[in-house]
Amino acid sequence: MNPESRRSLIALSLVCAVVVSLCLVLLLPAEEPVSAEDLHCRLDSLGEDPAGPADMRERARQLGALFYGDSDECREFAAELTELHLACCHVDFLLVYNTGGFGGGTMADDPEWPGVLEGIREELAALGYSSLVVEHRRGSGGLMGFLDELDELGCDYCDKAPVLAAKLAFLTRYNPSLRVITTGRCFGAMISNEVMELEAGNPQVYSIQAGWPFWYTGSCGERTLLIEDNGLRPDILDSRGVLRFLWALGEANACCLPSSSPPEEGSFRALNWYLKAPGHTYTWGHPGVQSRVTAFLREQFG
Repeated sequence: MNPESRRSLIALSLVCAVVVSLCLVLLLPAEEPVSAEDLHCRLDSLGEDPAGPADMRERARQLGALFYGDSDECREFAAELTELHLACCHVDFLLVYNTGGFGGGTMADDPEWPGVLEGIREELAALGYSSLVVEHRRGSGGLMGFLDELDELGCDYCDKAPVLAAKLAFLTRYNPSLRVITTGRCFGAMISNEVMELEAGNPQVYSIQAGWPFWYTGSCGERTLLIEDNGLRPDILDSRGVLRFLWALGEANACCLPSSSPPEEGSFRALNWYLKAPGHTYTWGHPGVQSRVTAFLREQFG
């Protein structure tokens, strides 16, 4: 097989993987999620003013049992949440990073959004606030992590969003001066917005998001900033309709080899390969990102 044929076969295979994934996202039945009422009822049952770190950890364990029962995963949830509570005691803001893609990426692998978080930190510092960045890991990567994320996308993160929402509700309940900004791009924006819908009644939680995929139909409140255009060109994932998106994606990748690193003009990741997705890139240097984030922070906290 000559190089040109091999390139075309790889590109076609990845586009087919995207098509199948998209169909699964749109067609999978939704599950019954943990509701905001469920979260608040569990939080109310924990009581006020814990006696010390051991008591705080026990309350975090009781909250985790809502999702994990009496398991090692529940105890890990409690340990992580207790440690995070102690780390937030002396800062004004907690900034939460949610990776884009299918949940297996990390901040270290992301060439875009960590710069936005650093820009947010600098702007908050200019306004007189201290902040801490924490990475929320929602996926494990690999084929099983990919399939698990597809299942979650089919129900708008009905299992994963309540877990993050519960953590933020717990942190703000026991630290009334703490404010949280949950952030993310693409699928990271989706889970951030689902968290905001669960935390609609919590005035200490805010969100900064970018690049919703076209099929997502969430709604934004006044404490959420949604960026849909980086200021240089429209986002391909904002294409209205499956056929328009697939046509634009196929056209962008017709004569190029998928890459193991994201293209500068924007990308869509399928397993370990990146397809070109023009406009689907959001960095602090983009005019449609920095200006809007700065204006949002000054309006909310200036």
